[in-house]
Amino acid sequence: MQRVGADRDAHDCIGSAGYRWCARTARCERPWELAAAAAFANDAAAFAAYCDGAEP
Repeated sequence: MQRVGADRDAHDCIGSAGYRWCARTARCERPWELAAAAAFANDAAAFAAYCDGAEP
């Protein structure tokens, strides 16, 4: 049985806690929190565009 929080990705982000890697900030981010802080739409496409370095 796998423990909760034991699902770290290659960047050490914990997916079950809502974290995803963002290259732009160089850290694990929760998409909805980053969307609010950086003023972009709270959706997967905008998160990907922002974190890949392009403007959303």
